[in-house]
Formats: sequence, structure tokens, C-alpha cells
Amino acid sequence: MRFMRRKPETEKPGGPDDRVQLRSVLGIRPGVYLSFIYALILFAVFFFLCVFPGLSRPGSLVFFRTEPWGAAIRVDGVTRGAAPEELFLDRGLHTVELVLPGFETGSLELDVPGRTVFSLFFPRRLELRQVLAAADPVSVIREAAADFAAWSFTGEATASYQIPLSLSEGVYRAGPLPDESRRAEAEELIRAAARFTVTRSSLRDLGRAKLLLDNGGLAPSALSLSRSAADIVSWLSSSPGSAAWLGEILPPEPAALVRNSAWTDGQSPGRESPAAPPREIAGLRFLPAALSRNSPVFYYAEDPVNAGTWEAFLEARPEWRAENLEALREQGLVNGDYLETGGLREGDPSAPQTGVSWYAAEAFCRWLNTRLPPDAGDWEFRLPRENEWEACFAAGTAGPVWEWCADPYVPLPSFPAELRAVEALSSPERLLRGVHRPDSRGSLPPDLCSPFTGLRPFFVPRESP
Repeated sequence: MRFMRRKPETEKPGGPDDRVQLRSVLGIRPGVYLSFIYALILFAVFFFLCVFPGLSRPGSLVFFRTEPWGAAIRVDGVTRGAAPEELFLDRGLHTVELVLPGFETGSLELDVPGRTVFSLFFPRRLELRQVLAAADPVSVIREAAADFAAWSFTGEATASYQIPLSLSEGVYRAGPLPDESRRAEAEELIRAAARFTVTRSSLRDLGRAKLLLDNGGLAPSALSLSRSAADIVSWLSSSPGSAAWLGEILPPEPAALVRNSAWTDGQSPGRESPAAPPREIAGLRFLPAALSRNSPVFYYAEDPVNAGTWEAFLEARPEWRAENLEALREQGLVNGDYLETGGLREGDPSAPQTGVSWYAAEAFCRWLNTRLPPDAGDWEFRLPRENEWEACFAAGTAGPVWEWCADPYVPLPSFPAELRAVEALSSPERLLRGVHRPDSRGSLPPDLCSPFTGLRPFFVPRESP
């Protein structure tokens, strides 16, 4: 008898048929409570993406735009940026101030709404436009010109930093100047700013400012452009040293044309030697000088102030003694090198007094004015203007130390400018002249002292305020 082997059952593809059966919960079938869980998850996603942002941080995006642009945005007393800029503000009432130097502050109450649903993806947006009125348009240009002067000390722009168009932006912000006297004052500021134009970027800024001033802050027309060009040419022709300046600042090819032209040869201003009797005032020997043959005479100290004369000043003004160094430094009048001589002829009362800051030199001159005789009239002691200093030492030898001058330092002193415009622009540094060569020029911040820096007072007619 043959036994037959039973053929095994064929397994289904994919392995054994294992099934998971969800059990009912509290009598609720799986299909019901799974649907509820899925719905709850979807609701949570919707809530946290579309509703929760609007509940947790209600508010709106506010875009601030001012004319002129650049106003600081203060919200509830806190500076948040500068226009044009978009800021998120919480829902509710806010105090907004738009502040721009030289302009009246724009103040307003802003009631910011919110959006509850979809604020993350579609936030509520508002736009705020404000035109600022200039309280004094010329003061806007004056502040911009001072900033332009300060940037001249940084050198030419590079890839790592750019120089702002401070001057032309100030003229643009000031807008039209219908009053002729105010326009003339603005012109003076532009001419004074030209004395700081030592880079190509500042030259571009200066030219742009001139065109905007001539057109009331608007783009120039063909006619106004020709008038501005004629005005610029006339100014360059009458300014000593302008040819040499253009030869240094222009790109190579036009600079070569200027240097090789007859214009350069014709701009070498001569000087006339003054002659007048000497004069002695307040124990210092003063010699006469004049800017030209027909100019009034003024007087300059024959030698820089020496240590003996400085000691007399300290006896009368003990607050300037070296033991008060910390107090003087706190006031920003000197630095740590005050009255340092570097060991040069120390203890010699006839040696020039060095280590003097510009502020200390000014204080010395004010002290000298207290010793003027009653018949001094409208004369005063002060530090010299640069042209006065040059009139005294152009043909001779200057003193053994650098000497402080009254003028703010400018890189291009040959460009003429009104005194009030020069003082309005000022400069981060004050002028130094001297050290053996009469054509030597230097500068230091007014609080800095050096063992090579002294002073020489001049006796001159008092300047009109």
C-alpha cells in the first residue's frame, strides 16, 4: 500500500496575514474616536498657525515714510529706526514722534488695530506718511556741512566703508530758499565746505549740493545746469590754488590736463612784506605785520610763549595747573600729556612752553586780555588766523615748536570762505603751523597736548560778533 504525502497549503504572498484589530473604547468604535483625534490634530494645527499668533501678539505692521526721508522713528519714547522703515507695533494707542535735525518734530497718536486670524501669513499693514517742516532750512545745511567736514578726515572711500553724501542730502532736505539772504548764507556754507573737499567722493557730494542748491532741491534743468557751471567756473578762477587742487583730486587724465595748463602757472599768489614800528604789550615783545601793503597793521609775539610767562599765567589761573589734570580731563580740555615737555630744556624758563592744548592756549589769551591797558580800545589778544600767521612767517623762519591757530583745520585753506561759515562748519581738529618751515601745516583735536606744541599770541583788532 502506498501512502500519499499531503501537499501543504500555499502561503499568501507577503507572509502570514497578521491583522491588528483596534478595540472599542468606552463602547466607542475605533472609526468614531479616530476621526475625532484626526479632527483635533487638524484643529490644533489651524489654531497655532492661524489664530494663536494673532492672540499672543496682536498688532499690525506700520510702514513709516517721511519727506525728507531719514527721520528717526520714536514709538512711546523709544527710537525704533529711521524712515523709510516698516515696524511691527502692538495693538493699541501709541505716541509716535518723527525727529529730523533742523526740522519740526512730527508728533501724533496712532491707534494700531490687530488681526486675529491668519495674521502670521497675512498681517495687517498700515502706511504712515508725514511731511516734516524745516524750522530753519539753513541750519539743516549747516549741520550737513559740519558732517561733511568731519568725514573729510577719513580719506577716500574704500570697499570696506562708504562716505555718505551728507552735504547734498542736507541741501535736498532744506528745499527751496526763496529768501535771498538765506540763500546767500547757504552759498557761504557751500564755499566753506569746499575747503574740506579732498577726495573724489566728497567732490561728487559738493557738486551735487551746488546743483541742488541752485534748483531748490530739485533736479537741474538744462538752463540751470549751465548757470551752475558758469558759477563754479567763476569761483574756481577766483580761488587761489584751485588748479593745483583739481590736479590732485580729479581722475588721472583730466588731472594731467589741468596740471599742464597755463591756469596752474597763473595761480601762485604772491605776498607783500609789511613794515611798521614794533610794539610791546603785557611784558611780551610784539612785532608788526599786515596782510598786504594796504591792510591794517596787527602785532604778533616775537617768540612763542615761554615757560616763565606760562608760570605767570598759572599763578593767575591756578585751575590750569598740572595738579588739576583729572578735573581738566573730565571737562574735555586736555589729555594725559598736558604740560609734558618730553625732556626738552626742562626747567629752562626761556624755553617755549609745550604740552599745551588748544583750549589751554585760548585760556592763556583770555588771561592776557585782562592785562590790557585802558587805552587798548577794540584790540585783543587771541590765537592767529592762518592768513595772519602766514603774513608773519611766509618769508622767514617759523618757531621751534608747532603753534596753535584759531582756525578749525581745513585741508584746502586757499579756497576763500566767509568767517561765519568757517566757524559754523568748524572741524574735528584745530590748525597747527610752524616747526622751522613756514609752509608746514598740521592738526590735532583741541584737547590733545604734545611736547612739540606751543602757542604764540597775536594782538589784533577785535572781530565783530
